[in-house]
Amino acid sequence: MQLLNLNKNLISNNLLTIFEIEFELNRRKERLSEIRKDNQEFMLKLKEKEITDDDKKLLKTFDNYRKEAYENYLNVFDRLCYFVIKKKLDEDDFRLEYRHMLFNTIESDKEGTFNIGSKFRNMNNLYNSWKEK
Repeated sequence: MQLLNLNKNLISNNLLTIFEIEFELNRRKERLSEIRKDNQEFMLKLKEKEITDDDKKLLKTFDNYRKEAYENYLNVFDRLCYFVIKKKLDEDDFRLEYRHMLFNTIESDKEGTFNIGSKFRNMNNLYNSWKEK
């Protein structure tokens, strides 16, 4: 009976961990969207005037925030892909829910993040696997 309870606890803990990762993925995606929106608003304001050196510095700072938020988002997304690859998550369920997000993230990347040697290899592996399905 103790072994059965221990097994139930482990399964429950794994599910909670996965839900936390999914929650964190969505939270980081929202943060990235907020930063992109703020950057676009700032760029619109710059169109109305001559760009100063201070504006350029601020723009560079905003871009660094965006890059950091993008990497944070990808770190969590890659971890979630790892769980699918390692069969900790049901692949069919995950594919239904996240296939579009995964494909959009990789295919819209303009920074070369997913080139050969990418540190987000779980995302790349799952993407390549799903391209064939």
